[in-house]
Amino acid sequence: MNTAQRQSTSAKNIPEVPLANLETLWLQVGGTLCNLQCTHCFISCGPQNHTHEMMSLRQVHLRLEESKLFGVKDYYITGGEVFMNPEIFEILAAILEYGPLDVLTNGTLISPEKATRLREIKNGSSHRLQFRVSMESYEEEVNNLIRGKNAFRKASEGIRNLGAAGFSPVLTVTRNWEEDKDAAMEDNLNSFLKSLNVPQPRLKILPGFLIGRLAENLRNYSDDEHVTEKCFENYDITNLQCSTSRMATQTGVYVCPILVDSDQARMGDTIKDTLRPFPLAHSACYTCRVTGMTCKSE
Repeated sequence: MNTAQRQSTSAKNIPEVPLANLETLWLQVGGTLCNLQCTHCFISCGPQNHTHEMMSLRQVHLRLEESKLFGVKDYYITGGEVFMNPEIFEILAAILEYGPLDVLTNGTLISPEKATRLREIKNGSSHRLQFRVSMESYEEEVNNLIRGKNAFRKASEGIRNLGAAGFSPVLTVTRNWEEDKDAAMEDNLNSFLKSLNVPQPRLKILPGFLIGRLAENLRNYSDDEHVTEKCFENYDITNLQCSTSRMATQTGVYVCPILVDSDQARMGDTIKDTLRPFPLAHSACYTCRVTGMTCKSE
């Protein structure tokens, strides 16, 4: 049985994750539009991908007002590339009126002027503003093989500009090496951040998801890579991120940021529509379970 068939199987045979508490709201303000076209992107973002359009400031305000009703504690924004959104600074200021905010970005569009404006926005709020910049390596050639020509130079400049403005961006890397090399890679990545004058170097290492462009360039999930009831015999299912968060896009609300290209993951038009358990039918759920992965910074 392939992945598509498994997703259409009756949910009675599939573990369901309850919504224990809605703590985090993700907003896909960049849609699926991006100035890069990474070879492993799980939603195949790029300059021509209009599957999800950018969210407008008005749409963000509507989600924020709704989120307040359910006690959301923190917010994350992602894309695509969020700094392609022409209303990004207004969006950031609006979200910071409601709670702490983490911004996921490839960093390539953050000029010194933009970093200064980000600092001004942060200074006008009592809530935390944090940035996660995605790269693939501290080596230019390796990084650009995945992210494209000049991506390393531009992202490095963006990180340096954030550091100069007083931010300590978290470097987010998708693991493209063997796990036994983690310690050495972490040392090298931290040294790389220090070389860019980041005040407090921090890392976020993610697993690859065999969907989107990575599935095209590497492989699809195999038939035995899927969640079963046995996966949760000695593991609390509410450890999964989807038990405490939801993902709002321009087209509706989804269970998580990973599955915005899956029709089955779209839970409704509003946050209220999604306050129910979700069947872990997608093989990407398997990756989250076996790696203990969370999209959140902590």
